[in-house]
Amino acid sequence: MGYFFRKEDAEVVRIEGDAPRTLYPLIEPKAVNTERFAMGVEEIDPHSEIPTHSHSEAEELIFVFGGEGKGFVGDEVAELKPGVAIFIPPKVEHRFVNTGDEPLWITWTFSPPGFEKQVRQIADGSAGMEIYSNP
Repeated sequence: MGYFFRKEDAEVVRIEGDAPRTLYPLIEPKAVNTERFAMGVEEIDPHSEIPTHSHSEAEELIFVFGGEGKGFVGDEVAELKPGVAIFIPPKVEHRFVNTGDEPLWITWTFSPPGFEKQVRQIADGSAGMEIYSNP
């Protein structure tokens, strides 16, 4: 097992349709011996979004490191730009919109893990964002 993970070496999970984006799961139970969290990078296409959804049991941390957009978490709305960190408790609806002409880049971290499995199902069309719950 290694300790360093690069986006270039990650699995590429492409979601098409109304909200195109690309996810790169980096650290997850499938890749390393972790049971407490999963972490990855996401590229949200220009003028696309991560649609409104929530997670039944997982806490999520997001860090914006490129691009610009708007974030909606619960009743709060904020501008997204590099350096913004976001905490999302379980069961709180959230949505992120890329308002720019360049990709919006974020990292996501979930505790406990499980969402990384869901994004693969979203990409292959066997699940939608709204059904996510931890195993």
